[in-house]
Amino acid sequence: MKEDLLSQIANKYASDKGTKIPDDGGNHGPRLHFTTKYSEYMESIRNEKLTILEIGIGSGPSLKMWYDYFPNATIHAIDVDNHANMNNERVTTHICDQSDRVAMFKLMESIGEVDILIDDGSHVIAHQQISLGFLFQYVKKGGQYWLEDLHTSDREVWQGKTLYGYDMSIKEGESTVEVLEDYINTKEMKSAFMTKKEISYLNENIVDMKMFELPKSHWGINKLCYIQK
Repeated sequence: MKEDLLSQIANKYASDKGTKIPDDGGNHGPRLHFTTKYSEYMESIRNEKLTILEIGIGSGPSLKMWYDYFPNATIHAIDVDNHANMNNERVTTHICDQSDRVAMFKLMESIGEVDILIDDGSHVIAHQQISLGFLFQYVKKGGQYWLEDLHTSDREVWQGKTLYGYDMSIKEGESTVEVLEDYINTKEMKSAFMTKKEISYLNENIVDMKMFELPKSHWGINKLCYIQK
């Protein structure tokens, strides 16, 4: 079966969002197959004049992927490190910590509302939930919010471990997957990391939420969450 266009582009740039590990002798992690789901929701709008924000830049393969896939989009990306060398006529990178509401407020007041927001940031569960709680207000009505890298909600793999210096131990009921799946079941957001105002806003403005289960890896469970405003 022929790969969808977005997966083809992801594989071209060796993004782990894609489906194939490059055969180049490099030390690559598993492919996460996110593009197979993204294409279902993004293909019909990919030629529109969109504003896209991605949390997390790393070495930049997904920025190249989005640039090619969305030919008319303005793309913003944030990271705690400086990636200004990746800026071009449609891509702007910003230094910002996704766990810092003050910094995110200053940034989003300059960017404005976005059509698509992808969280591929620190993978720390507190950061994932803080970002969702704070940034969802900046997603346009009808827009898409995606949470990647939910493997850090897997206690069997991550309990007692650290990532980027953060303790990844998880209390019962507080993992991002538990919070999101509980919302899917109850239509009521509950999170120890969000403010009451943020929780109220999510409860009033989420139109749809889906959790996709993708091929598991040694990192743990591999799920991708789609939230429509």
